Amino acid sequence: MLEKLVLTETAIEIGKLPVINNNIIKQHCLSYEKQITRERGFDITDTLSEDTDIPEHQEVNKMLSLIIKELKDKYNKNYYVDEFWAHIHEKNHSTNLHHHINVNSLINSPILSGVYYVTAPKECGVITFQYPINQYLDKTYWIKPEPGLFILFPSSLPHYVTRNNSEEKRISISFNFKLNE
Repeated sequence: MLEKLVLTETAIEIGKLPVINNNIIKQHCLSYEKQITRERGFDITDTLSEDTDIPEHQEVNKMLSLIIKELKDKYNKNYYVDEFWAHIHEKNHSTNLHHHINVNSLINSPILSGVYYVTAPKECGVITFQYPINQYLDKTYWIKPEPGLFILFPSSLPHYVTRNNSEEKRISISFNFKLNE
């Protein structure tokens, strides 16, 4: 009898939060546009220059809490938010291929990363994940953003965002989770 063993598996979680007021989050993000307070890392995949630091806000906290609750309900694990920031992409903006691992301190790296879409105008691009099939071949999988959509993925999974071809800004909140043991 044959037994199938799966040695590697890449899982992405996708959900929708219709109870979040995206207009409030949008205004919060825009009021801090282009502010970066964190130090730049040493990893060549670092995209910090494309980030906008935003302080805590009731509606952002609500969004993150609902995602953590869904994770707790599904996996019975206690995740917490390590950090979050906004991405505000104008026309022709994109994000380079990167991951969310701290290459200088793997033990301090997040376990799970995610993105929540605040605005996603038509023609705003897609998020694309790159994953290995074997040592010679990578494949990609893309997801079209929409307001209220959130995507969770392993922090080590390389990803990028294609060009925003819309005249409107694409606004998202990115975040990293760690695990309480």
